Amino acid sequence: MAQAEIQSVGRAFEVLDRLAEGSTNLTTMSQVLGVSAPGTLKILKTLESLGMVQQLEDKRYELSVGCGRYAQAYSRQHPLRELARPVMEELSLAAGDRAVLAVLQGDRQVTLLVADPRLGWRHPELEIPSGPHLSLQLATGRVLLAHAPLAYARRQFDSYPADVPPAGLRTFDEVKALLEQVRRDGYALVPTAQLHMRFLGVPVADRAGHVVAALGLHVTEPQSAENALEVARQAAARISGLLVS
Repeated sequence: MAQAEIQSVGRAFEVLDRLAEGSTNLTTMSQVLGVSAPGTLKILKTLESLGMVQQLEDKRYELSVGCGRYAQAYSRQHPLRELARPVMEELSLAAGDRAVLAVLQGDRQVTLLVADPRLGWRHPELEIPSGPHLSLQLATGRVLLAHAPLAYARRQFDSYPADVPPAGLRTFDEVKALLEQVRRDGYALVPTAQLHMRFLGVPVADRAGHVVAALGLHVTEPQSAENALEVARQAAARISGLLVS
């Protein structure tokens, strides 16, 4: 019975994941789930009664407004997000590029806030926290892992296939050495898929000195990493000053 209940929960989330891509009909959803049409209809009707999905006039299903309250609730549980917003927007505007605020959720990175002057301060996609992501290949993730229990980095490293090491790190000793270097330097800088751009991460600490978040900034040529690091550190210090220990 317990296994069946877990499976039904998983299928409900499969429905939501599929509808996040766009509306669909019962037949297609049944094929996606690998469940009979009557069984799929039960899941859809249950989610509809909870306000998570709705049926359109053409019989297709789409996400309903009920889904939004969970993203909003998650954001409210992280007051750092709104405390940091003015600083992040100023930083992004000054740098002319994207700024990111991230925290750890377990051993994975969650992006709480993105500010990008090229997309506008209230661009819908920037308002929704995203993740959790594997962190070892991200500058912000490396900063966070460098100040977290080593077991978190171990779990991350073990989650990669043996033949696809994260960022060329082939042994866990190399991971440890990298994170120790990040901790000593007080920042991480990694290349991105765009040759002219790098991603910088610096820690954000509370008043007791505990690292609670990482601030990330895209550094696009001809901007220098040294100037970006100074600006990012100033912004991180301002955010730290807003936190209550």
